[in-house]
Amino acid sequence: MDSIIERLSYIKSQVEISTSQNLTDINIYAENFFRDFLDLVLGHKFQNINIDEKNAAAIDLGDKTAKIAIQVTSTNEFSKIEKTVAKFNEKKLYETYDDLKIVIVGSKKAYKKKKIGDSSRHELDVTKDVWDISALVGLIGNKSVDEIQKIRDFLEEQVKFISKNHVSKEISTFENLILLLSDEDHPSIGIGFLEEPDPDGKINERFADHSVLLTNEFKDLYTEYGEVLSDVRQHSELGQTKLRRLGIYLKNYSDQVLTDCDGDPKEALKKLVQELESLLKNRINYCDVTAIRFFLIDELLRCNVFPNKEAINA
Repeated sequence: MDSIIERLSYIKSQVEISTSQNLTDINIYAENFFRDFLDLVLGHKFQNINIDEKNAAAIDLGDKTAKIAIQVTSTNEFSKIEKTVAKFNEKKLYETYDDLKIVIVGSKKAYKKKKIGDSSRHELDVTKDVWDISALVGLIGNKSVDEIQKIRDFLEEQVKFISKNHVSKEISTFENLILLLSDEDHPSIGIGFLEEPDPDGKINERFADHSVLLTNEFKDLYTEYGEVLSDVRQHSELGQTKLRRLGIYLKNYSDQVLTDCDGDPKEALKKLVQELESLLKNRINYCDVTAIRFFLIDELLRCNVFPNKEAINA
């Protein structure tokens, strides 16, 4: 199930990103993918109606024997559901299909309206007949072990992670950075800085000449790394003690690097990245250098990098 969830989540994220950029080709590919995928999940034999029957309009997949039709969509707007049901009735597809399901390649909303359509033709139950990725996972979880294994095999064959190593590298980089910098045996543990966090004073005043560069870079990198780092901090087995040790060590370590670079945060940040990359490569086989840079900028804003006050023995 972990493998299945991972791959369905990947499909979901790729479709959502493409849709946000008005790239609809992936939605067409998703129709063919879901045709074969839903055959396994529901035990039917779907045809791609968009290819076989150009005038169908309201539906993407259909099994005339089982009398079930499916619309696969990347949008979760209620207007899309209304339009689908209206077209389904307009085209009199209820004469061919008894059941209509709408599959959202994403997450559905909490829709207020529970029924839509015409009871004399076709009426859709929004709660039961609108599925999203989570609903599909639930359907799969209720199947037999053999059926789940077939679905897993299909997904592992069809869904290849172009960025799988990159994602794993981000998580491994963050986790190992935290472990490395919070090592209780490190000689610098216990030596730190006493200061109240003051990111605004640090970025906009102390490093005013570099404030635009640092803040813009943080914003740019947050899209790629922000949620991953947040998840590692909150849900990994690292613990709050290690996170506190990390902050103590980083303050002392980064201040020394900043001093060595004559107070230039741009050069000091570059040197920190290089040194941490070297240390990590002795610990793991690979690391994401950009993830290291984002981690350090994030810690800078938390006032754990380039502290404002002088070092004292804690």
